[in-house]
Amino acid sequence: MKVSPTIFRLYDIRGIAGKEFSKDAIAEFEKWYGPFPGINITLDVAEALGKAYGTYIQRKYNGKNIVVGQELRPFSNELTQGFINGILSTGCDVTDVGIALTPLVYFANGFYEFDGGVNVTGSHNVYFYNGFKMNGKGVLPIYGDELQVVREMVEKEDFIQAEKGELKKKEVYPDYENFMTKKLNIKRKLKVVIDCGNGSAGLFAPQFFRKLGCEVVELYTTPDATFPNHVPDPEMPNNMEELGRKVVETKADCGIGLDADGDRVGFVDENGEYVDTDMMILLLAREALKTDPGKKILYDVKCTRLMEELIPKFGGIPLMHITGHAPIKDTFRKDPDIIFGGEVSGHIYFVKELFRSEDGMYAGARILELLADSNEPFSALFKDFPVTVRTTELKLPCADEIKFDVIKKVQEHFSKLYKTVTIDGVRMSFDDKSWAIVRASNTSPYLTVRFEADTRERVLEMKNVVADFLEQFPEIEDKLDRKEVMSLTGRLGWV
Repeated sequence: MKVSPTIFRLYDIRGIAGKEFSKDAIAEFEKWYGPFPGINITLDVAEALGKAYGTYIQRKYNGKNIVVGQELRPFSNELTQGFINGILSTGCDVTDVGIALTPLVYFANGFYEFDGGVNVTGSHNVYFYNGFKMNGKGVLPIYGDELQVVREMVEKEDFIQAEKGELKKKEVYPDYENFMTKKLNIKRKLKVVIDCGNGSAGLFAPQFFRKLGCEVVELYTTPDATFPNHVPDPEMPNNMEELGRKVVETKADCGIGLDADGDRVGFVDENGEYVDTDMMILLLAREALKTDPGKKILYDVKCTRLMEELIPKFGGIPLMHITGHAPIKDTFRKDPDIIFGGEVSGHIYFVKELFRSEDGMYAGARILELLADSNEPFSALFKDFPVTVRTTELKLPCADEIKFDVIKKVQEHFSKLYKTVTIDGVRMSFDDKSWAIVRASNTSPYLTVRFEADTRERVLEMKNVVADFLEQFPEIEDKLDRKEVMSLTGRLGWV
């Protein structure tokens, strides 16, 4: 069967899913990403992927018991049913948990000891996208070369054919809530605004935080798969502005933003100011090292330089790592000395507590625990951390088919000029305190760029150096703002 190779990304399978899109919808897509690439995940593709996944689980684990959930999106029901039909045709049994967050599927996979688990989700992407986050036994992610094995099965139609498996239904959330809340203790009542961006997290997060004793103010918690208010991606400050205003208006202690499938989290403080995930990682890393001194803290290549400076002072060993939930989880399994991890994108990993996986609601609750233990406001949690000038991820549209070729040229150029880290894109050190990174997103058609220094002037100096080179490539469809550290000028957010 012919299938688009671009849907097989590093961490998961993701593409444009549906039967057809209107001219207006396509125009909306092109406003963000450029030329519409066409639909590449159809019902036929979904069923074939289900057949390949069921075959993979049997050959890899000699298992036949699989859990499947889905995020609320256009076409999700049809896509999920097609995928499940494919799995059943291989003789595997499927437990359908219905509308679920990705962390709920991770939980079900590990807690009930399934042989594999899949959530049908487009994650933080706009509603055109959908796909499959695949895991094997023990919540081990299927990614990279293993996803290419799945791709080869689809292309060769190399599927096990067997008597149809059994389809069962199960509600997971009650067990999840009981399991998670037993691990948490928020010692005083906090007022929290929860913004789910109309994603599936709205079905679970308000109940979860109320169960923990919080007074919850809801913002965009009613699911609407077209995401009419803002894209549910809490990494981007522009998506958190209304949350900030609501926190100030309601005099809340803080605001928590979740992405569409609940595995990313972001915060605003009591003043409505966005707090980047670097600070959350440092805060939780310090806590983790209090009980496990001398262990490793993993962080992705886009994180602040403060990781390398502060983690040793907290009593730990810093470990810079390639971005992405799947390779990070693989590393957790290979290195037992890692006790905690995080990414700028808002993925926070609890190695001991959560089957070596990430969970936006749980991470949010862990931060609230620390706030409740303090008599100071949320912003004071970070008062001991040095202040630097850093951008969020700046996203420059660049087609999936060419973005990695562009990055190779960026690597070749800047590696000749600066000390660089090239495990994922190129992170270049302009001096001991100043750095920049350019890398290709593994989930979407764009490049990500980030800068950090001690002064605004130094950040702008670096931005201009990088912009001089990137503007040679017509394939990159936006330009860095040369005059502002952060400005809402690009198609995809802060540029």
